[in-house]
Amino acid sequence: MKGVITAAGLGKRSGLDGKMRKEMLPVYDLRDGKLVLRPIIDVILSRFIRNGIRETAVVLDPSDRWTREYVEAEFPETEIIYQKEKRGFGHAVLMAKDFVGNSNFILNAGDGIVLRDDVLPELKKWNDDGVFLTLMTVPNPQRYGTAEIVLMDGNPTVKGVVEKSPEPPSNFALCALYRLPHEIFHNLSVEMEKRRNFELTPAINELIRGGVSTKALVIDRSEWISVGRAEGYVDVLKATLEKCRSSLTS
Repeated sequence: MKGVITAAGLGKRSGLDGKMRKEMLPVYDLRDGKLVLRPIIDVILSRFIRNGIRETAVVLDPSDRWTREYVEAEFPETEIIYQKEKRGFGHAVLMAKDFVGNSNFILNAGDGIVLRDDVLPELKKWNDDGVFLTLMTVPNPQRYGTAEIVLMDGNPTVKGVVEKSPEPPSNFALCALYRLPHEIFHNLSVEMEKRRNFELTPAINELIRGGVSTKALVIDRSEWISVGRAEGYVDVLKATLEKCRSSLTS
């Protein structure tokens, strides 16, 4: 199982103005039973390693020397791939095509993590070559990619996914943590031929519509955190600190 982390965005909504990248913003974490502050990309990579995902690539902007130097120093076995053109999230994922090859892979956006410790192992152990999504219910689904859901015995069955829409099919939003088959790269290549900037969601939707088996795990909204917006960063720090304190006392 391989891992891909996309971290090529400029972080303008994070209030950093390009002076520092959002994946380098620190959050609280536990290391050897001690409370520490680490860049969020460090936390993602460390979680991958703890869960046996040791072949990992990070997709960066070529001018981002801060993140590159940090990853090279702290995680020297991680492959660094550059997104030389800003063409959207789907394009950033497509840059990892050669690295992934014919493997299934875990994809995590570089600015967010799921706080629950059992989610990544669940994605990794799934014995299937299909799509595994993490979802959360939100009050404002227009701001997110969303899943078209049919509830079967109280469990969500995903019939499709939609990029941000003024009329979303549900309030089940996509977290930026996925397990994907390598076939996603064919669909991303098709998307690249259609438009300059393209997202990941339509490529996933084509897999689902084509009959690829799809599983979804629903988490609480509070269990997904992202440093993508400046006004929410203090809440991210509080959430990661609370998670660490809870782990220390459990």
